[in-house]
Amino acid sequence: MPKMVKFFNGDMIEYEIFNLVDYYDPILRQPTVPFDFETRPGKDATYLAFSLVETMNKYGGLGLSANQVGLKDRVCVINMGSEAWAMFNPKIVAESVTPAQFQEGCLSYPGLYLKVHRSNSIRVQFQALNGAIVEQDFEGLTAVCVQHELDHLDGIVYTQRVSPIKLEQAKKKVKKNLKKMREMTSAA
Repeated sequence: MPKMVKFFNGDMIEYEIFNLVDYYDPILRQPTVPFDFETRPGKDATYLAFSLVETMNKYGGLGLSANQVGLKDRVCVINMGSEAWAMFNPKIVAESVTPAQFQEGCLSYPGLYLKVHRSNSIRVQFQALNGAIVEQDFEGLTAVCVQHELDHLDGIVYTQRVSPIKLEQAKKKVKKNLKKMREMTSAA
C-alpha cells in the first residue's frame, strides 16, 4: 500500500495502512522482540506508531499489536477514545485481583467473542513515542484491551485463554456475529 501523510502537531507524518495477517500465521504465536530506540531513529518509531494507529482505526479495533500486521516489534496501540496511545516495550508491573467483566473480540479473529479472565485494573510500564519510560494505570475495558494486546506481544492469542468447550461454543456464533457486524456497518 502506498505511504500516506498527515499533519500532527505541526509535523508532517508518513504512515501506511498495514494488512492484517491471517489468524493461522505463526507470527501470532511468537513472542515479539523489544523495540530498540538507540538503533532505530525516532522517525521509525513515529512511522510505526502512526501506521499501527491508522490500521487499527481502519479496521475498527480497540487495540492492535505489531505482530497482527506481520511485524516482530514489541509495540501495540490502544484506542483511548479521543486519542490513541502507542506503547513500546510494554509490561504489566501490577494488577488487581478484581476480575474484569468484558467479552473480548480480536481483529485477528473477526466475529469471535470470548470471556477471558483478566484483571479489572493494571499498571503498565512502557516507552512512549520519544523513548521515555512511562507508568500508567488502566481499568475496566481499557485494562482488558491492554492485557489482550500484551498477550499478543507475548505470542499468546485469546483463544488459548479459554477452555476448548467455551471456544467451540463461541465459534458456533461467528457467522451470526459477522452478519450482525455487516448489518451495523451498512446501516451506519
